Amino acid sequence: MSPPGSTPPFEVSHVFFDVDGTLVDFVGAMWTALASVGERASQLTGTPITRDVLQSARGQVAVDPEWRDASFRQTRVESFRRVLAQGAAAGEDAVDELMHIYVEVRVAEMRAYPDVEGTLRTLRSRGYALVAASNGNVDLAPLGLAEYFVGTHYAEHVGVAKPDSRFFTTAAADMGVRVEDGLVVGDRLDNDYHPAREAGMSAVLIDRRGRVSDPSIVRIGSLEELPDLLGSRR
Repeated sequence: MSPPGSTPPFEVSHVFFDVDGTLVDFVGAMWTALASVGERASQLTGTPITRDVLQSARGQVAVDPEWRDASFRQTRVESFRRVLAQGAAAGEDAVDELMHIYVEVRVAEMRAYPDVEGTLRTLRSRGYALVAASNGNVDLAPLGLAEYFVGTHYAEHVGVAKPDSRFFTTAAADMGVRVEDGLVVGDRLDNDYHPAREAGMSAVLIDRRGRVSDPSIVRIGSLEELPDLLGSRR
C-alpha cells in the first residue's frame, strides 16, 4: 500500500472530492446569483447595491465572532439582512426574497467542469467509492452527478469544516474506512491538500490554471489525468 501523500500510483479504495472549484464552477454561479440579488436589493432600498457589496457583507458576517459557528446559508442570510437594514429596507420577507433569488439563480447557473463526469464514470467503473466532501452545500443531483457518489460529507451536516483535518478523519470514519485508504482531490492547498495529508490521507491537487509549481505537490491540470494515478480495483 502506498503511504499517505506518496507519489502515485495510489492504492486506495475511496476518493473524496472537494466540490466547489473542483467539480463545479461555484464562483461563476455565485457571482451571477449575487448580481441578480443586487438588482432586487437596489430596488428595495432605492440605492445601488452591487454584487461586490453583497459579498463584502458576507465576509463581514463570516468574521463576526457571534456567527463563527453559523452555516454557509445562515451566514449568507444574515449578510442580506444587514445590507437591507443599511438601506432601511429591513424585513424578513425581503430577506427571504433575496435568498430565494440567490439560490434559484445559483442553481440555474451551476455547471460541472467538462472534465468531471467522464472521470467520475471511469473511477466508478474501476471499483472506486466516490464521496463528495465540501464546506459548501451544492446539490449534485440537478447536475446529474449524484449517481456517481456513495455519499456526501458536508461541513454544515457533520459539524466540522476544512481546513480542520478532522473534517477528513471524520469523513473516513463515516465511510467506514481507514484514513490511509482515502485519497482527497481538491483545488486548494490550504483547504484540501495539506489538511488531507495531515489527516493521514493521500492527496492530489487539481490545478487547472497551472498556478502551483512546487514539485513536492502531487497535482494534475485536469481531472481526466486522475484515473492514471489510480489504476483499477477490478
